[in-house]
Parts: sequence; C-alpha cells; structure tokens
Amino acid sequence: MLPQRQSHIIKQKTGPDDPELQSNLQEALGQVAPEDVIAIADELAERHARLFRGLETDSVSLASSFADIASAVAHTKANARIITNTFAQSDFAIFDQLLHGEAPASARVANFVEKLDALDTRLALELATGLLHNTSPSQHWLWTRWLWDPTVGTGILPLLAGSIHNLIADNLADGYARVGAVTAMSVKFGEGTGLFVEELTSNEKRAPFANSAFLACAYSVYLYGTTSWRLSREFNGLLPTLPNMARRLLGLRKAGNS
Repeated sequence: MLPQRQSHIIKQKTGPDDPELQSNLQEALGQVAPEDVIAIADELAERHARLFRGLETDSVSLASSFADIASAVAHTKANARIITNTFAQSDFAIFDQLLHGEAPASARVANFVEKLDALDTRLALELATGLLHNTSPSQHWLWTRWLWDPTVGTGILPLLAGSIHNLIADNLADGYARVGAVTAMSVKFGEGTGLFVEELTSNEKRAPFANSAFLACAYSVYLYGTTSWRLSREFNGLLPTLPNMARRLLGLRKAGNS
C-alpha cells in the first residue's frame, strides 16, 4: 500500500456532485485490503468489550474511565483533552438521559448537544454519537465531522452518496437521523468494493463495526488523494499509513502500539 503516491481519487475543485467521483473512489479503494478492514473492526470490537460494554445499563463507570472514552470518541489528542477538561469538575448525570433515556436516539443526541453549549457542536456530536455507537454499535451510528460536516459541506458520506441532498437537515435530531440513513446506504457502496468479505460480515463481534471501519478507510483514501495534489512526496511520507489514518479517525491506537 503506497499512500504517498500521486492519486487519481479526486481532481482539483471537485466535490460530491462530480459524476466521476464515486467510480474513482471505488477504484481507489483498491489500496485497502479486506484484512485492513477486518483488523480495524476487531480492534473496535475489543475496545467495545473493554471500555464500553455495560455503559448502556450502568453509566457509573463512565466517570472513572472518561479520559479513555474521550480518546476513543475524538480523532485528535487536542479534542480528547477538550472533552476531558470540559467534564473535569462536572456532574456526569447529563449522560444518563443520553444513554438510558426513552426518547428516540436522535432526540437524545440533540438534547445532549444543546445542553453542552460551551462545547463546539461538532465535538459534542462526536462525544454523544461516539458513546452511543461504541456502546450499542448495532443500534446507533456515528456522526463525526469526517463523516459529514454541515458547516462546510464536506465528509465521506456525501461523497459516497453523490450529493449532500439527503444530509441537509433543519435541526440536530433530523440531522442525526439523516446521517444514519446515508450511513446505512453506504453499506451497499462498501459491498461493491469487495471489502465486505464473509470473514468480516459473518463474525458476530466484527460485523457491528464493519461499516465504521470501512467508512474510516474510505475517508483516509479520499484524504490521501486530496493531499497528494498539494503536498510533496517527502511530506506525504511523514503521514500515517492509510490503515493507521483510519485508526486515528476512529480513536484507535496505530498498529504496533499497545
């Protein structure tokens, strides 16, 4: 895998409405091996068992492991620190309604984000949806800025969908529901790449994390494609490998780190 090579994934001034983009992205995903997606899904499943299992019924342990949880839901160390510092002196009761409330998940996410008005909306969404998805991956989905950032109209979801149309929303609750619908649609795209092999989808521990692993790999492919137009080969050589970039997006340690 050679992420630093010149890429044909995306042309300058292109975007989600470029008719060539989906076919180019699908071809470029040939840089990702099924084994990469399987390995990342396994790491997400292991983290779920170690850090998130049980939070849906017992959020008391949330406070004691919150620094690790912040690192898991944020794709940069700086954002993880912001999340941790925000709740350093706080009551964790705000998480009870998010994790255990009876309202639909979209309403609970919107309510959580609106209460955290001191935190950047995108970061609050990543915290709320990261908690829900990592706790109950089969029921909830992520909403991160690399999936869909409505403030600038970018992310891997509109690229896979071919348009931002299905992601435009009037409020956070509707936005979360729309992100979920397009995330579900992206499975069909993933299946077309050949990366959703039986070893991935038939394993009960891996399967709930298969699409998140695929989407992170897809965005990493896109990211390397755009940066290769602007950065020198020497600078590109300093970037993480493509699978490790996907791990970073999902809050995982890079391969080889314990």
